Amino acid sequence: MAAIKANHDLAKSLKEGNSFVFKDWELKSGIYKMELIQKAINDMWFANRCDEGILYAKYFDPLPVKLMALVLMVMECCVDEWTTGVREDVKFSSVSYGPVYLAHLNSLQQFEERTAPYKLLDRILDNLLDMARLHAGGINPFKTAESVDAFANDIFDEAIREYEVKMQAARDGRPEGVEAGDAAGDA
Repeated sequence: MAAIKANHDLAKSLKEGNSFVFKDWELKSGIYKMELIQKAINDMWFANRCDEGILYAKYFDPLPVKLMALVLMVMECCVDEWTTGVREDVKFSSVSYGPVYLAHLNSLQQFEERTAPYKLLDRILDNLLDMARLHAGGINPFKTAESVDAFANDIFDEAIREYEVKMQAARDGRPEGVEAGDAAGDA
């Protein structure tokens, strides 16, 4: 009974004020930074290099706000499964969860408008996308281009010399790689 009550109380707390979207749901800090958001995106669209998020990258860059609303709707459904304290299947349909999706989409749009000067939602979505790509092994957003040592001029001079020898051999009718004076009958 204690576990059931704890599960019920936790589900109720997570639902209250949509606390489940916060990194620290008790202090309500880190909005839209809950680790489960990243995990859901990783598992659904960025599981590996052959998953939709990598193969159809143009549809995921930037990460759509509607996708985030979808993830939040699903997370809320998962919390709803525990409201009695024991996990019970919840009917997931457009009739029952369409309004939940629209509420999350509206909240995200309001957050975007309110924080527009700081582009906070864009930064959150960019970070989620970068981490998802990294998870998939597709694109490492932190990898910098490796520098290539510049060739010294003597390497270029040698390439020119090799080309000139090859061209001279062709003009003289010698096989490639045979130097003048080395051909049969020249000695």
